[in-house]
Amino acid sequence: MSNNEVKIIGGKFKGKLLKVLDAEGLRPTPSRVKETIFTWLKESVNGAKVLDLFAGTGALGLEAFSRGAQDITLIELNKDNYNNLKDTVQGFKSSNIHVLNDDAVHFLNNTQDCFDLVFLDPPYKLDIYKDCLSLLLKRNLISDNSLIYVEMRNGSNQVVPGFEIIKEQSAG
Repeated sequence: MSNNEVKIIGGKFKGKLLKVLDAEGLRPTPSRVKETIFTWLKESVNGAKVLDLFAGTGALGLEAFSRGAQDITLIELNKDNYNNLKDTVQGFKSSNIHVLNDDAVHFLNNTQDCFDLVFLDPPYKLDIYKDCLSLLLKRNLISDNSLIYVEMRNGSNQVVPGFEIIKEQSAG
């Protein structure tokens, strides 16, 4: 594995490599952090409808798919990352993985889907957590039992009314 790849670390596609482009703001979630995330999520992944809102390499959404998630929607605005992601997804040979080249806020304002699990890991400079979380809630895109993983810069404590923090950890 090179610095330009990340690996699926569990499930059906364990060991599958995902190509990482050199793009501004792209910071694939390290394997040790992914292991922690999916240990926390455990049974919540199996059969879930998943949204990976700032997909980048697709590492979080595709890890969920490898671990039994039913339906994955990957949203990526950067055209090069989107094209890379489309190529990557072809290797999974599934019609249940949807890759869209779209702005996260535009997608949230226009989708009618409801998600069980949401990964929200935007480029830090966007500072868009609150907007995205508010739209998920306001537009009923999540249920009371949905789980949302939010990755943000250390020291960024953005509280959004209507959400409960179940687990919190610093890494790096």
